[in-house]
This record gives sequence, C-alpha cells and structure tokens, in this order.
Amino acid sequence: MLLSSNRKNRRGLTVVQRAALGAVLLWSLIETPFELADCASAAQSAALVFSKLLLVILIACACSRTSVALPARLITLFICGASVLAIVPTLPSELRSDGVAFVLSVAECVLKIFAIVVLASREAGVSLWGRWQRS
Repeated sequence: MLLSSNRKNRRGLTVVQRAALGAVLLWSLIETPFELADCASAAQSAALVFSKLLLVILIACACSRTSVALPARLITLFICGASVLAIVPTLPSELRSDGVAFVLSVAECVLKIFAIVVLASREAGVSLWGRWQRS
C-alpha cells in the first residue's frame, strides 16, 4: 500500500528537521502577500497560490512517516536548492531597487540553506538516497 505507515522501516524526522521545514513553509506563506502584490495578472496569482498549495502538501508528506516521505524529502531538498540558486544571483539588484524584497529574499535563502543542511546532515540525509532506493 502506497501510504502505509510501517514505523519499523520508516524513520521520522527529528525535531530540528521538522522545525526547519516548518520555518521554510511558514516563511513562504508570510511572503505570499508581497508576491501577490507583485503579480501582474490573475493567471500569475493563481499559479502562485497553486505553488504554495503544492509546497504545503510536499512538506506535509516530507514530515510524515508514510512511504512517500523519503521521495518528498528528496524533492524538498531539490526545490530548496534550486530556489536558493535562482534567488542568490538576483540579491544585488534587489538590494539596489527594493530593500523589502531584498530582506525577504535573504531570509528565504537563509531558511532554505538551513533546511538543506539539516535534511542532508550525516545521520539524516546522506543515506536518504540509499534508503529511498531500498524502499
């Protein structure tokens, strides 16, 4: 069964890992009004809301002990990493043009880097890929 909760084979996240993912999610939701104010069309607004909904579902799955938790954690690592790589090059121009956006982006990058480090720590993440392949 796809969503079975076999506690023997599926290790949950530590408190720090859950807190890191929760902080990424919370910050993403805090940023939403600022991002919505920047949307030029209803389609952009709908895409933004849909992406936030997907992030909520992804992090909920990553924090669970179900069989989808390990793939969700890997996807979360990828999304956080790709997001940081996309945001960091724009920081200098944001600093010159919009101080609020700069502060929001720096906070987002710091939280996502922290989540990456915590999820990919030796005891949790290095063997994450191997455990996922064996499951």
